[in-house]
Parts: sequence; C-alpha cells; structure tokens
Amino acid sequence: MPHFYFHVFNGSGETRDEEGVDLPDLAAAVARATSGIRSILCDELSRGLLDLGGMIRVTDEQGRMLIEVPFDTAVELRPANRYV
Repeated sequence: MPHFYFHVFNGSGETRDEEGVDLPDLAAAVARATSGIRSILCDELSRGLLDLGGMIRVTDEQGRMLIEVPFDTAVELRPANRYV
C-alpha cells in the first residue's frame, strides 16, 4: 500500500508531515487532504478567521510531489442572500 505525506502550507507557515499514512491510492490521499483542510478551516473559523490561501502538498515516500490540494477547493462558497 502506498505511503503518503501531507505537508500544510498556509498563513501560519509550513507544517511538514514527518509520519505520513498508508492509503490505497492517490484518490484516497486527496480525500484525506480535503478532510484535513476542512478541519484546519474549522479551527481557524472558531477564532474568527477564514484563510483560503493555503494548500496541502501530498508527497510520496521519496518526497516527490504528487498533487497540491488548495484550501479553496475543499469548501463551496455561496454568496450571502440578504433577506429584508
């Protein structure tokens, strides 16, 4: 089973994943990155911040970049409907 690493890049800087995780394929790694982004955004939102400018870079065991998952792809933004 492939081993993937999830390195976070955002307004707080870079957080490298030194442990990684075994997953069946790249699609599962993207799903895990998306879930991780949502968790980060929830934490930020609880402090009154929502920074969509970050990303998670997924790499393999050799450190090769496989995909970058931008924060703004992990959520759907809807314009405010103001009811008067």
